[in-house]
Amino acid sequence: MELFADYHTHTTHSDGRGTPADNIRAAAGRGLKALAITDHGPKSVGIGVAGPETFLAIKEEVAGLAPGFPEMEVLVGAEASVIGRDGRLDLPGEIIEKLDLLIAGLHPYHLPASPGDALHFTLPNLAVRLRRSLWEKMRNTNTKALIEAVYNYPVDFISHPDLMMPADLDELARACAGRETALEVNTGHHYNKENIVRAAARWGAGLAINSDAHFPETVGNLAAGAALVEKLRFPAEMVINATL
Repeated sequence: MELFADYHTHTTHSDGRGTPADNIRAAAGRGLKALAITDHGPKSVGIGVAGPETFLAIKEEVAGLAPGFPEMEVLVGAEASVIGRDGRLDLPGEIIEKLDLLIAGLHPYHLPASPGDALHFTLPNLAVRLRRSLWEKMRNTNTKALIEAVYNYPVDFISHPDLMMPADLDELARACAGRETALEVNTGHHYNKENIVRAAARWGAGLAINSDAHFPETVGNLAAGAALVEKLRFPAEMVINATL
């Protein structure tokens, strides 16, 4: 199995340390054929883009860089945060429809969609690592929120599921399989990824293996993810950025 793309990287437009040009050069240097610039949505506290229109500016920037990298397909997307129990994302529809790629994910530090979401979604998720009694309740709440996002938006894949904020991977994989949304194996974070691969296999969901690079040096660092799916004998044809 060969991975031809890294569909999850960040730049200085959010909390990355390299420019889009830096990431593209790094991807080309690693022999990738495709790259996605996917900065954080604007409601991610301290790490998000300045505003939704930033993604349109990134598209213009990437279009200007494209002639210098004729063999590289560069997509511009967003890693949107789920900011409400109803699966609401932190980007408006008119911006989403202009993106090449949409990632949805749970991030603990975000501006909630409503006061009720602050009380029953955002704050409990911040406390879940300190109070195990909240774990199961928030696992159910988070799973429902992610599934609502999958059904209400054109989500290509879910970023780092079950990282920091718990989710039921079987329920999520079943919903994603029905919507042709993939689950991510994220090589940029240390957490239990075997459970993601096994859940995807049980329910027929696809996988995306990505670096979540915040530095140009880690763009395309995908080998650990490839080794994991091969070890667990996950079908390569179900990995959206793999060739046989």
